[in-house]
Amino acid sequence: MNEPTDHDSPQDNILEVVAQTLHQGDTSRAETAAISLDSHLDSDLGFDSLTRAELLVNAERRFGVQLPEALLNNAQTPRDILDAVATARGEQPAEPSIARQDGTGALAQTDADREHFTVPPFETLQEALQWHARKHPQRTYLHWVISDNDVRALSFEDLHNGSLRVANGLFRHDLEERNTVALMLPTSHDYFYGFFGALYANAIPVPLYPPAREAQLEEHLRRQAAILNNAQARVMITVPEAKRLATVIKALVPSLEHVVTPEDLWGNPLMYPVANAGGNEIAFLQYTSGSTGNPKGVQLSHANLFANIGACTEVLEVGQDDVFVSWLPLYHDMGLIGTCLSSLWLGLHLVVMSPLLFLTRPRYWLWAIHHFGGTLSPSPNFGYELCLHRLTDEDMEGLDLSSWRVAFNGAEAVSADTVERFTRRFAPWGFRPETMAPVYGLAENCVALTFPETSRKPVIDRIDRARFQEDGEAIPNDADHETVLRLVSCGKPIPHHAIRIIDGNGRECAERHEGSLQFTGPSATRGYYRNPEKTAELFDGEWLNTGDRGYIANGELFLTGRNKDLIVRAGRNLYPGEIEEAAATLEHVRRGCVAAFATGMGESTGERLVVVAETRSTDQTIRQQLKHDITQITRDRLGIDVDEVVIVKPHSIPKTSSGKLRRNDCRLRYERGELERKALPVWRQLVRLARTGWRQEGVLAWREIRRHLYSGWAWFAFGLTGLLTLVGVNLMPRRTWRWQVVHFCARALGWLTGTRLVVRGGEKLKPLPEGCVVVANHASYVDAIVIAALMPVPVSFVAKAELQRFAILRRLLRLIDAEAVDRSTDQSSVRASRRIAERAHGRRLMYFAEGSFDAAPGIQPFHMGAFMTAAVAHQPVLPIALNGTQKKMPADRWNPRPGPVEVVVGELIWPDGDDWASATQLREQTRNAIVTMTGEPDRLARPESSQPLPARDSDNSSSTDVENRV
Repeated sequence: MNEPTDHDSPQDNILEVVAQTLHQGDTSRAETAAISLDSHLDSDLGFDSLTRAELLVNAERRFGVQLPEALLNNAQTPRDILDAVATARGEQPAEPSIARQDGTGALAQTDADREHFTVPPFETLQEALQWHARKHPQRTYLHWVISDNDVRALSFEDLHNGSLRVANGLFRHDLEERNTVALMLPTSHDYFYGFFGALYANAIPVPLYPPAREAQLEEHLRRQAAILNNAQARVMITVPEAKRLATVIKALVPSLEHVVTPEDLWGNPLMYPVANAGGNEIAFLQYTSGSTGNPKGVQLSHANLFANIGACTEVLEVGQDDVFVSWLPLYHDMGLIGTCLSSLWLGLHLVVMSPLLFLTRPRYWLWAIHHFGGTLSPSPNFGYELCLHRLTDEDMEGLDLSSWRVAFNGAEAVSADTVERFTRRFAPWGFRPETMAPVYGLAENCVALTFPETSRKPVIDRIDRARFQEDGEAIPNDADHETVLRLVSCGKPIPHHAIRIIDGNGRECAERHEGSLQFTGPSATRGYYRNPEKTAELFDGEWLNTGDRGYIANGELFLTGRNKDLIVRAGRNLYPGEIEEAAATLEHVRRGCVAAFATGMGESTGERLVVVAETRSTDQTIRQQLKHDITQITRDRLGIDVDEVVIVKPHSIPKTSSGKLRRNDCRLRYERGELERKALPVWRQLVRLARTGWRQEGVLAWREIRRHLYSGWAWFAFGLTGLLTLVGVNLMPRRTWRWQVVHFCARALGWLTGTRLVVRGGEKLKPLPEGCVVVANHASYVDAIVIAALMPVPVSFVAKAELQRFAILRRLLRLIDAEAVDRSTDQSSVRASRRIAERAHGRRLMYFAEGSFDAAPGIQPFHMGAFMTAAVAHQPVLPIALNGTQKKMPADRWNPRPGPVEVVVGELIWPDGDDWASATQLREQTRNAIVTMTGEPDRLARPESSQPLPARDSDNSSSTDVENRV
């Protein structure tokens, strides 16, 4: 290896040593790994004990020092080795070049850092999280505001580790790759663990909203059951209160096998994420709000999300000093994608709080912006209204909103009146007019579609109301009287996206002519999940239908309403939102709780216009006055005659999970006379739900009984055959006879449990040479029994030394000539490998090269021990692939299941030499063969975002037998 040159820093040299060692040991991983001084040798780079030993040998040669043997076990990162090198040279270890943390827990960066910061080209969301957890693990990803005195931080490393725990828990609950996982959780750290845990398991998260009121429990569960059935969810993660209804929920959703809480999933973390999804695969399903129909599952790929976030970042000129503050629900696209995922992609500091906290105490939102220096924060229009009505000057004493540079206003119709009043009201506390940013987006385009140009005041278009309602033409009118309609611009399409307005015949409208809005761009969904009919309605060639109406003026979008909500009366287009906004200005009417719709279509009496308004007042005089006032204000302001006004109690008007009015459902309830139906007690709602799914409940109960019966019988059979094995092995005087006892009892156990053993290539086992190394993948505790049933000739298992703690097992392993490997330290592991290699001649050594296993599918990295033994002893390696054992009994589960096991026996692979390079080549060939034979995903084949540090072309040397060195 080359000596360090004057122009190479110690940091560069150690990183080059690490890169070259990695390249020698695992070429495929070396091509994608991102190496830094703080990369973890185990989790990030996949170094086992022998590769660590090789790394220390290479480091000693590069720096010309003798490193302590204890470093083999103690070194966790390249920085640790570099510090040991400095100590061996009599120098002071270098201070870590880690930026200090400021008061929020975020890394404080210089202006130069921000200027040169670029986001790596991530392909998936899980890649982004892994990158941040590797590059700056202690950096705070988010703060969760619970109360004034309870704010909880979550670092990238904590999120990464917690997500690995949840992913393992999901696999322990029978999850399979690309299954859907429903998340019915409130805003909390658990939500993020669940979301990214599903991604780490290569599953598809499905955000749902938890029930808000007991009075609507039945309606909520039926609505969510429709989503769960469409998504075919197999696992649902929810709160303990909802878990108590697991039987009812599973009865409504046949595909749902497990209803669990985050605590049920919390266990040992996966060793590696299962990240086989590519950028064009579904990242998660975002169900639409269902304001005009049943919710539909929008398929959003990782590429869609990154295209949308990247385009928004370009418009907003987002930098590393930006801070996102959000109270929006995490099941909503604006809250999840617009704030949380975009913050993760960019590594921004995020502050979140519960929507319920905001609704009850809206001051928390503005004070969070003040305390954390929030620069970006979104809200629907009603959030700004809530602040206007609830907050007093005393609530805002000392408040400073000057850091807030973009206040997104979207997710529902934007009111010009709200925009103006909020800007005036909060100007004394630092809110600038150009901060208010009305936007437009939809789940079918991830979240954002149009943004206003930055650093400008909102644009409000004043048009002639009569002309617009009659002809659909937006003629400017600067008059101040009430015949003028004011609409707020939602800006221009984000980069790389386009919009257009079409008429009823599909022709593109001229500027300032109203029609249906369509869009296209890289953020656009591929369609609705398992809903081909609605998907066909969504697409018009390359364009997608939004369902919204509007017009374009000066390249900017002005929204006017929804196609399905449009009311046509006497040749005029009436817009429910305008009627509802006018009625909501009256005293005693709950803002945002007014619905206008047409009813009686096709009846002899003709179509009628109905307005339903909620009030808290129970005074009948006030209620009658409200009917009169609503009729009067719509006639005076809008020139519209309302046929009927209905005054109802709070929460009578149905809304979506995001707070949008479900006008069609409101109309149906009105027609059925159920607007103010009496809320049933919870127990009666549950009884009604149970009656609906009693057949399914019976099927589920019988399935569980059968599983427990089989599991009990399997353990009885295991005990019986295990006892016979112990007795027979102790009685037989020869090792070959003892192996035949083990072989016979293992096959008997398979017969008793109905486990069919399918063997392909079994003819290669009888002529197997006595001096060889057998290597198999490892996925379950059943694997050793399968190998025993498979092998007609004796093999010596190389087993973990921990098994020696049990006296019965210790004697059994000794009698069948097993080898124990102590893995408590890297030094002991290397010494054990050397000892086994010295005794390898004339024996068939059986290795599970992965060393350990978790509940996730896929082939993990192989340890070097088996291959160094084969190379040093010049013995061939026989690869064996096991399929089905993981399903038979997954990790951390002790309930065996029925099912076959398949074994594929490969061809002998001979080493090319007896050095490290030959051993690593042998490992790579064997592992590739087993990956191919199993068809399992390769846990190392996940794409990385950063370019690796290449080994120098001039240094192609490899070390000799590292075990002799150690």
